[in-house]
Amino acid sequence: MFQEKSSFKKLSIGDVPVEPTRHGALKRVLVRHEDVNSPLMFLNKVSVRPGEVIAAHQHEDMEEVFYFLEGEGTMQIEDETRPVTAGDRVIVPHRNMHVLQNTGDKHMRFLCFGVKVVQ
Repeated sequence: MFQEKSSFKKLSIGDVPVEPTRHGALKRVLVRHEDVNSPLMFLNKVSVRPGEVIAAHQHEDMEEVFYFLEGEGTMQIEDETRPVTAGDRVIVPHRNMHVLQNTGDKHMRFLCFGVKVVQ
């Protein structure tokens, strides 16, 4: 199905610039869709400031996987809200409205994977 690639591709996080997200947080894009030959759309390391909210949004053709590294907050998917903290993993199905809020007094940091839905 996918063409195999043989080149070794290494990237150090210090070489990746910090960019703003569309939702007001800060991210480092570790993998972009064009870097891989798979349904992976991106891998980002994201930082959300205390009190900051990543506003409600959804993705038509992509699922998101969040792995929380530091901090604490709440994540809402559709009508359900749960606390999240370091060590938690959350999967957001495509077409599900979701919101993330940092409720702590430190930066919340997480890895976020976007995976294209294959139908």
